[in-house]
Amino acid sequence: TIYELNKLYWFNKFIIIVPSIAIREGVQKSLTITRDHFSSQYDLNTMKVITYDSKKLSSLRDFAMTNDLRIMIMTIDAFNKDNNLFNRPHDKMNWMIPRELVQGACPFVIIDEPQSVDNTITAKNAVKSLNPAAIIRYSATHKEIYNQVYRLSPVDAYDLWLVKKIEVNSVIAD
Repeated sequence: TIYELNKLYWFNKFIIIVPSIAIREGVQKSLTITRDHFSSQYDLNTMKVITYDSKKLSSLRDFAMTNDLRIMIMTIDAFNKDNNLFNRPHDKMNWMIPRELVQGACPFVIIDEPQSVDNTITAKNAVKSLNPAAIIRYSATHKEIYNQVYRLSPVDAYDLWLVKKIEVNSVIAD
């Protein structure tokens, strides 16, 4: 999705929001191991993946100010409270609020597992506070259906050879 939006429409700021540090690390790894594959289809020479770290706020300046493709991965817990460093003025950023830098970039926000990420009013407000150009939600188990664009059921995945098999476990012994 990111690469297509960048190629077709030149959108270049994306934030992937995940529910936990473990999933954040998995997303980071997926982007790393698929980079070579996607490089053959897209120009990824200027693409940089940033994992948000409140101890490295200078990476936010690069994310917001460059015209190159930037993907930032962050957990919802990193910015959903007023006392998070992301939401407070910081001396290493000339007393700017890091969130304001991100807001100026109008990023596309991709939510991985929205049933775990934006499942409260506080979390939804935190996502909106990023000033997103659009919000895209990916999940196999949506609790709230927003403007659904695509649905891939387990049977569809099997029919398309995306999975090897479907197994149903029964609560009743056969």
